[in-house]
Formats: sequence, structure tokens, C-alpha cells
Amino acid sequence: MDRLLIAACAALLATAAWAQKSPSGNAAFDGLDKNRDGYLESQEVAGEKELAKRFKKFDANHDGKWTLDEYIKANKDNDQRIAADSTITTKVKSLFLVEKGIPSTAISVETYEGTVLLSGMVDSKDQVAHAGKVAAGVSGVKKVENKLTVK
Repeated sequence: MDRLLIAACAALLATAAWAQKSPSGNAAFDGLDKNRDGYLESQEVAGEKELAKRFKKFDANHDGKWTLDEYIKANKDNDQRIAADSTITTKVKSLFLVEKGIPSTAISVETYEGTVLLSGMVDSKDQVAHAGKVAAGVSGVKKVENKLTVK
């Protein structure tokens, strides 16, 4: 009887271990795959803001899980967003440097998903308006949030 119980327990443990998928080879994916089932569910990526935002869009078969391929595509999309936002920020800052009447060192520029945020203190309302107009003219800018204030 004891041998039968031990054999049954061993079989149960072996089945549970067998059901777990082997690591994907992608350390970031495997680190998020808490239940080790070889997929990522929305709660497993919830702590990663940018991935969580992309979950539904990149769940290609709408099964509520990401495969490694879907995870890679979501990361690539986020990397492209970061690159595009960085390019916009660089272009805006560069234009501020060469544009007369804009105190470029007094203005902070941040970009997220094509929305440019201008902040800082300038000398006049004309500088506020001019900086906003220059930023809005940059390719890829969807919106300008002009939070510049006059000293």
C-alpha cells in the first residue's frame, strides 16, 4: 500500500513537472511567465506599463495570452515608439537652439506617443506662443502641450 501511494505521488509530481513548458530562451519573457506555462497573460505583464497597454493589440488570436512571438512584436512596437518620440524631442530641441527669440536652455521638451510637452519659464507670452508653434511644426508631432510660463 505504501509503495502504491509513493508511486501515485511520484506520478502526480511528474505530470505537473511535465505540464510546465521549458524556458523559451528569452530571459525577459521567461521572467514574466510566473506560472511557467509558456505564455504571458495580462496579469503577468500588468507591472510593465507599456506592455500592458499593448496586450490586446498584440494578442493576435484573442486567446488572452501572448506567445513569445506576440511578446516580441509588442516590444518591437514599443521600441519603435521610443525611437520616434526621441527623434521628435531631438528635432524640437535642435530647432529651439537655432530659432531666434526662443530661450532653448530654459525649455524642457518631453515627447510621449507624438505628444510634445513643453515646460519651463520664459520671458514673454510671445516666446510661449513661438515655442509652441515651432514644436507643432515638427514632423510626427500629433499634439503640443505648452506648459511654458512667463517669469
